[in-house]
Amino acid sequence: MKKHIYNINKSIHIILTLAKQEIKLKYNNTLFGYIWIFLNPLLMLIALYVILSHVIKLDIPYYQLFLLLGIIVWNFFSEATQSSLNSIDNWINMLKKVKVPFFYLILSTNIASLFTFFSNILIFIWMMFIFGVNLSTPLRMFSFFYFCLLFSVVFCVSLIVSTIYLYFKDIKHIWSFVLLIGFWITPIIYSEKMIPENILSLYMLNPLARIISHLRNTLIYNYIDSFHQIIISLIIIFTSFFISLLIYRKYSKKIYEML
Repeated sequence: MKKHIYNINKSIHIILTLAKQEIKLKYNNTLFGYIWIFLNPLLMLIALYVILSHVIKLDIPYYQLFLLLGIIVWNFFSEATQSSLNSIDNWINMLKKVKVPFFYLILSTNIASLFTFFSNILIFIWMMFIFGVNLSTPLRMFSFFYFCLLFSVVFCVSLIVSTIYLYFKDIKHIWSFVLLIGFWITPIIYSEKMIPENILSLYMLNPLARIISHLRNTLIYNYIDSFHQIIISLIIIFTSFFISLLIYRKYSKKIYEML
């Protein structure tokens, strides 16, 4: 029992150490350092809001918050999955010497991206206060459940693309293109209610679209989606998680041969 607890503590220590190093590598050598954590979503919000407010008139309550939350969630997904690919190149020498489980590396990069994500959420909460949104309602605490689902999706996708990267290096360039397309087919600047009814069911198979919708409804509009919709989201996310584990289990045995 003590040995089992020791192994768990050791694993957590390794993952957190890698996450800290990932954060340092990302921000220490930049001119503005950790300020970029706050600048990135704000600059993107300003650019998109100025353009959209003059080109497209969207009748969405609290649109600034609506847009900012979509940007924050998307940035987390994009940053975490791309960082998981980059971390393989950054830590390849270490992996050759110390054969830690490959998923430790992926999990650590995702945790490092969480640092940026929750920093951005603080900006979002500050913006909610500015726009006069009541922050004291207990219902908004349910958003932590959706944050957990979001992290699960990010980890699933990171695990899949990183495993593929070991066998097919071009996935890094392909993934950049997928993220570009994904930005526009995910309800970040618009509502999923604008999607035609005949393709909405197919469109909402995107777990990220569902999580963004859940978070907006809970955090901004202070209501929880129907139990039916939450169950559908759970089924989609658990299915994605199961598929990612199958892919990892099938190819993880050959990972160190590919390094």
